[in-house]
Amino acid sequence: MGKQHMAKKLASGGGRARPSRATARTVAQPPAAAGAPVSQGAPVAPLNTAAATSCAPAPKPSDPLVGAAAAGGPLSFGASLSIREVGERAAQLRAQFAAGSAEVDVGMLESVDTAGLQLLLAAAAGARRRGLKLKLLGAERLNSGAARALGLAEHLAAAAEILP
Repeated sequence: MGKQHMAKKLASGGGRARPSRATARTVAQPPAAAGAPVSQGAPVAPLNTAAATSCAPAPKPSDPLVGAAAAGGPLSFGASLSIREVGERAAQLRAQFAAGSAEVDVGMLESVDTAGLQLLLAAAAGARRRGLKLKLLGAERLNSGAARALGLAEHLAAAAEILP
């Protein structure tokens, strides 16, 4: 049955439509509550096109991304913030918040997926609960790219301080 015929049949109220596998698309959803199950197949998107939390081991003190945060500087997220990294980054953020700091350098990020954006929004809420304000250093591209593509730019800007 062709797409036009199916559309006419639906418009007339007869039959039920089944979307073909080829046309099925994943729709971006607002961030789920922390700890909610997340699909492991979330695509990684470049920051300028488009943009969930898993458990991971605690950060290792020898991890170079943790070094600056341990020394009182901002925590660096490196080049990627995808579902593969969010568990480890969440643990690093918790440790940083416990130390009374909430600065994250996201200026080196080249790709982020929906899980990464969800982590940032959840981190902003977690920092706020501890009386801190999450500061995202170098986040202009993040907020104008992936976050905007998902309709989350305003939420991210309201939840965290976006700094150059």
